[in-house]
Amino acid sequence: MAMVRVRCTVEDADANEALRLVSDYRRWPEASDAVQSITVEPGPDGSSTSYWEVTFRGGLMKWSERDRLDADALVHTFQLIEGDPHAFSGTWTAVPRDGGCELRMDADFDLGMPSLGHVLDPIAIEALEDAVADVLRDLFGERADVAFGELAAT
Repeated sequence: MAMVRVRCTVEDADANEALRLVSDYRRWPEASDAVQSITVEPGPDGSSTSYWEVTFRGGLMKWSERDRLDADALVHTFQLIEGDPHAFSGTWTAVPRDGGCELRMDADFDLGMPSLGHVLDPIAIEALEDAVADVLRDLFGERADVAFGELAAT
């Protein structure tokens, strides 16, 4: 299982509003060239199901996931339902900071190709980091300071 970590400090941003913006996946196709389409269907229990089509290595990956925003806890969770990845789950969290907030995305994924994982996982991690960074910079502009990986986890 591979892990992706993205951290983004956003100046002059309310944590709740920043989390709502980043978890509104309908905005993502306009913000990242890798995201071809996302359809979001609200569920009866406050969750939603999102359907993704994302460019990866010259092809199109498709999947659906269950999404749930807990505005009080400042956490948005996502969990693969079905699709091309073997596994994909994680969280977006927002942490209030002096003068703004920090958004954190922590995700685990498995492409389901163990013999090629050592080659494909780093490529997939970079592709996901790039797409998320594009979205964060589109949403928050110059107020967004994006960092990746273990160094970003501090």
